[in-house]
Amino acid sequence: MRAWTALLCAIALEVTGTLSLKVMTSGPAGPGLELILTYALLAGSYVLLSRAFRQIPVAVAFAVWEAAGLILITGLGALILGEHLTPTQLASLTALSLGAALLHHGTRHTPRPATPPAADPPRPAPALRQEPA
Repeated sequence: MRAWTALLCAIALEVTGTLSLKVMTSGPAGPGLELILTYALLAGSYVLLSRAFRQIPVAVAFAVWEAAGLILITGLGALILGEHLTPTQLASLTALSLGAALLHHGTRHTPRPATPPAADPPRPAPALRQEPA
């Protein structure tokens, strides 16, 4: 469960960092301290994503992180920033959601063994036959 919490927090940091970059750099002053904040948020997102990779398969964690991030950034861009969404973009977001869900549900949930399986005991080396001289 901690892995999924880390993944959700990684998504939140990614979305916040990306949207803050758009909002803060659109002023007359241009980029500056805003970039440092954005880099810190995105770096935190990657740190938490790497923690999620410890228990969630890479294909699933990355797909959920990327799809959820894109969907949230696009949706919030439309709601907060007034960006326009076309029907094609909406269909793409739906396909992203479906793809991430299929990857998640298509992954086997077999727990990893705590220790590697024991190896077969070593076999004695065959005795060398000595030829009479």
